[in-house]
Amino acid sequence: MAEVQTEAIRNVVLVGNSGAGKTQLAEAMLHKAGMTTRLGTPEEGTTVSDFEPEEKDRQASIFTSVLNLKWKGAHVNLLDAPGYADFIGAALWSVWAADTAVLVLNAASGVDIHGRRLFQAATDMGLARMIVVNRSDAENVDLETLVERIREALGASCRLMSVPVGQGPEFKGVVDAFTQTEGAEALMDVAAAHADLIDSILVVDEGLMERFLMEEKISPEEMSGAFTKALQSGTVVPIFFTSARKELGVEAVLDMIAQFTPNPRQSRPRMARKGTEAEAPEVALACDPKGPLCAQVFKVVADPYVGKVSYLRVYSGTLMADSAGRIGDERRDTKIGQLLRIQGKETQTVASAMAGDIVGISKVDDLSIGRTLSSSADVMVMAQPPMPVPMFSLALQPKSRGDEQKISEVLAKALEEDPTLKTTRDRQTNELVVSGVGDIHLMMLLARLKRRYQLEVDTKPPKIPYRETISAKADGHYRHKKQTGGAGQFGEVYLRVEPKERGGGFEFADETFGGSVPRQFLPAIEKGVREALEHGVIAGYPFQDVLAAVTDGKHHPVDSKEVAFKIAGRNAFRDAVMKAKPVILEPHVNLAVTVPDEYLGAITGDLNSRRGRIMGMEAGTGGVQTIKVQVPLAEVAQYNTQLRSITGGQGTYSMEFSHYEAVPAYVQQQIIDSAAKVKEEED
Repeated sequence: MAEVQTEAIRNVVLVGNSGAGKTQLAEAMLHKAGMTTRLGTPEEGTTVSDFEPEEKDRQASIFTSVLNLKWKGAHVNLLDAPGYADFIGAALWSVWAADTAVLVLNAASGVDIHGRRLFQAATDMGLARMIVVNRSDAENVDLETLVERIREALGASCRLMSVPVGQGPEFKGVVDAFTQTEGAEALMDVAAAHADLIDSILVVDEGLMERFLMEEKISPEEMSGAFTKALQSGTVVPIFFTSARKELGVEAVLDMIAQFTPNPRQSRPRMARKGTEAEAPEVALACDPKGPLCAQVFKVVADPYVGKVSYLRVYSGTLMADSAGRIGDERRDTKIGQLLRIQGKETQTVASAMAGDIVGISKVDDLSIGRTLSSSADVMVMAQPPMPVPMFSLALQPKSRGDEQKISEVLAKALEEDPTLKTTRDRQTNELVVSGVGDIHLMMLLARLKRRYQLEVDTKPPKIPYRETISAKADGHYRHKKQTGGAGQFGEVYLRVEPKERGGGFEFADETFGGSVPRQFLPAIEKGVREALEHGVIAGYPFQDVLAAVTDGKHHPVDSKEVAFKIAGRNAFRDAVMKAKPVILEPHVNLAVTVPDEYLGAITGDLNSRRGRIMGMEAGTGGVQTIKVQVPLAEVAQYNTQLRSITGGQGTYSMEFSHYEAVPAYVQQQIIDSAAKVKEEED
């Protein structure tokens, strides 16, 4: 294939909620551009984008698909990002790799909270933005009211670029408000839309504005340049209307992308740390094919049959096939083999990729999402976009014996593909826990593990990491005496416990006198106490924040041994704890829940019922509220499902650990009873 020049490249990402029709729009764009011979649909499982079995089953995108097309001299790298909020990590990486974000909205449902979140992410990352109202032919839509709501939610810079001709089943296409001033059947005033759009574009260039007001002629090239600047600065966010399934209004979107969206040279500058030192200064990357090589991975596919394929955006220099480069800040070169032009699941080899282009590299194990590939002479490391913290967790156990090692290896491969997954081995509960953004996220992970690696697992909610402590002083005593015919065992310990401040840890003290407990046995007593700390006293959870002081004891010159004092120390500690008003501590989290205004009452009521303490509220743009609350982790460990049920998928949340706090008495008894039942079943 011929090299693609930087000035011809347009890197565009389609974002929006599931059901908006992003994949159908991408399919229509490919078909209009002659890249396919027939128009596929998600329902039939025939689109170029959604080729994974899980995507065909759900009729929705789960992974970002990389596509390409040519339109009026432009080479468009099109990223079709997943719409489920659970897969926002992949969507955010796609936004990071693009220069223009197209927010696709469903005409029937309008602006949702997930769309707002992605639109804001694109704004924060400095992308040019467009809005496509798809499914404009749906029943009972009011496009004129929808435009008002778009401006309320996303800002006054949203301007009509295409004016719909009809709506609902009568939708017939669009009138271009940039080039035309009238349309007999247009739903809205084309002349007003044209004047509004032109005024907004010329704001970025005072000279052109003066000439326009003086009624001087402005060349198409000058207006085009001003339009691109207005897009890049966010002064104009054009609105389009389409019916992708009927291929109506799609050409107007393609024309906009080819003629006015910024090429990689015109896009916002990208920064990279130059050198291998963490404190090395950041430099702005010039999007120059002749500059030093700098490319970053934004997507990885680790398939056991195809092998690993890493998708990169080249930000500077030219990436050559069969070359070598540095990955991250490693001090050795890595061999780079084939470069791939990607069209869904199909690939075609290319000899090189210039600055601004997007290509794939196969079978380079050290490449993972976020890593930078640079030249040996100019090692650079790029920043990464902020990722959501995985908050929905499941404990995994393989169904087949002998798969314990396999599950760790397979999960490691899954983590290479998805930076919003996390696995941990909980030291307290000894559970293998996998965490993701939501329940659908983990459900799709497990389906993929079964299909690709024939690995099946049992799942359950992970145990809550409770802790134990005391709330008062108390004394304990235990005498260990054992006689078995030979030398016996004897050790007697008197011990006092005191609570320490939260986070104070464990302290062991010797307050004996007169040699009542020989010094050589004190370490054994401490060891016994630490065993009790580890295994808990009242419900089997680790103990914390306590002082244990040995105050007295007795020994036998023949029968006293370390094991006897260890047992005596452990049981004296338990005796003291049971008298010291023991309590169970539970982890509390800071929860921030963002919902549309209409769900505010339902969410605050639900959080109050979960023992939450409302800490404040913040009003956002476009009619949303963020509720900040401290709540026990046990009450919101599966909150993704509950929030979706209350808000119909219109809520999002973030969560972070705050502190440990004593549980109420009635909850403590439930935890103790539950722990006793589990122990009984295990025995």
